[in-house]
Amino acid sequence: MSKAFRIVALAGLGAALAFVPGGFGASPKSSTAFPTEPVRLTMWWWGEQEAAGAKKWLTDTIALYNKKHPNVTIKTVLQTTDGLIPAFKAAAAAKKGPDLQYFWGGIWALEDAWAGNTKPVSDYIPRSELKHYLNSSEETFGGKIWTAPWYVQPSFPVLYRKDVLARAGVAVPRTWAAMLKACDRLNAKGITPFAGGVKDGWFGGWLYSIIGAQGIRSISDVLDATTGKKKFTDSDQAAWWTRLQEMRDHKCWNDDINSLVLYNGQQRWAQGKAAMTVTAGSDVKKWIQQVGVAKVGLMAMPKWGNGPYAGRLGSTSQTVGITAWTKYPEVAADFIVFMHTPERMKAWSKTTGAFPADDRFNTSVITIPQLKSLFGLVKNGAPYLENFIPTELDSKANFGQSQLLLGGNTDAIGAAQATEKIAQRIRVTQRKLMANFKKWSASYR
Repeated sequence: MSKAFRIVALAGLGAALAFVPGGFGASPKSSTAFPTEPVRLTMWWWGEQEAAGAKKWLTDTIALYNKKHPNVTIKTVLQTTDGLIPAFKAAAAAKKGPDLQYFWGGIWALEDAWAGNTKPVSDYIPRSELKHYLNSSEETFGGKIWTAPWYVQPSFPVLYRKDVLARAGVAVPRTWAAMLKACDRLNAKGITPFAGGVKDGWFGGWLYSIIGAQGIRSISDVLDATTGKKKFTDSDQAAWWTRLQEMRDHKCWNDDINSLVLYNGQQRWAQGKAAMTVTAGSDVKKWIQQVGVAKVGLMAMPKWGNGPYAGRLGSTSQTVGITAWTKYPEVAADFIVFMHTPERMKAWSKTTGAFPADDRFNTSVITIPQLKSLFGLVKNGAPYLENFIPTELDSKANFGQSQLLLGGNTDAIGAAQATEKIAQRIRVTQRKLMANFKKWSASYR
C-alpha cells in the first residue's frame, strides 16, 4: 500500500487514435475510437458525508478531465445517505439515470451486478491497472471486477478524547474488560463514555462489523450463515450481540442514542460531551481538525475475541461503477482511471485526509500523526463483515435489532434469534440471491 507512485500514461485526444480506458494501449475489449462528438455523462455519488472535501476534489477532477477531453462534460449529483440506494434502484428500474454510480463495497455493489444494473469495470479497464486498486476482491464475482475502488474506508476506528479521559483519571481502554470498567468510571463522573446515534440505522451495521468480526475465523463463516450452512444463532455469529448488550448494561452509550442520527451522535464527542466515538476512517481528518491534534487518540475497537480479526480495523473501499445503460462505458472507465492518476490521488489525500484505494499512493503526503497511525492499522485490515451479508438482512437485523437492544427492548439472545429468523425468510424467498451467495462463498474457500 505504501509503494511509490507509478506514472499512468494517458495520451492525447484524437479520433485517429485507438481508444483504450486509462491510456492508449491493450484493452479488455476491442479498441474503438475515442468519441469526438459531445459526450455528456452523469455521476451520482455519495461521500462528502464521510470524506469532507470530496465534493471540491470531484469538481476539480472533472474540470481537469474536461481540459484533457473538451468534448466530455460530467454532471454530478450528490446523494443523501438514505437516498443513495433507493434513487439508484429507481434508475435501474427505468434503465436511465447516471452513467457512473457510487457504490459501497461488497454486497452493496454486487447485488446490482447480479441484477444486471452495472457493467463489469474489468471489461473496460485493463487488469494491469485494476491490480493496483485496493479491496477489489470484494467486488469480484464470476471472474470479473464489477465496480472500481475509489477510496479506502478504514472501518471503523474509535476516536478518544485524551483531555476528557485525563480529566476523569481514566486510562485509554485497550481491552474489552478495560473498556467496560472505563464506562463505569466515566459514568460515575457524569461523563458519557461513547457518543453515537442509531436513529437512522446505519451505525448498527458498523457495530456488527467492528464487534462481530472478532468472533469469526473467516469470511466463509459469514457467507455460510447467510446461505444456511450455519446459523446466525451459532456462538461465533451471535457473540457480538452479547458484547453489545454488555456495552448497553454498562451504560457505555449516550442515553439518547436512539434519538440521534449517526453524525449528530459523533458531534457530541467533538463538543467534548463524550470520551469516545466511532467514526468512518475517511472522516478522521475532519474530526481531528475540529477538536485539535493534541487532544485526539485513535485505536481499533478494544479486543474481546481471539479470532484472527480481533483487535484489527476492517478495510473496505468505496467504489464507482459503470451503469448497464450508459452509451459511453469506455469514457466512463477512462474517467475512473483518471481519478487514480498520481496527481489526483495526492490531491484526494490533501483535500479529504482519506486514502485513495490504490497501492501506488505515495504515503509521504500524510502529515497528521493519527492518519499515519490509521494507515498502519488499515494495511493489516480485516474484512468488513457488513459487506458480506444481504443488504436486507443488514437493515432489518443489524439496524433494527441494534436499535431495539440499545433501547432496552430486546436482549442478545432475542436479537440473534430475530436475525436468524430474517435470514431464514430471505433464504426461502430470494433463491436467486442465495444461489449467487453460494457461488460467492465458493470463491473464498
